[in-house]
Amino acid sequence: MIASPTPQKVKTVRTSLGYTQKEAAEMVHVTLRAWQLWEAGQRRMPSGLWELCVIKAGLHPLYKANR
Repeated sequence: MIASPTPQKVKTVRTSLGYTQKEAAEMVHVTLRAWQLWEAGQRRMPSGLWELCVIKAGLHPLYKANR
């Protein structure tokens, strides 16, 4: 399992994919508000959801997914 990301890393991955916050939230099955809180640093993104995010984005070091 990988560690929880920093708020900047959450935003960097989202913007590199060209996703809106809403699209990124839908990708990992959470609310828009949850995603906003992660990017603002008001809540920590759970490591399991971060791992799902990077797998779906094709950025996980062990799993390369087709986007």
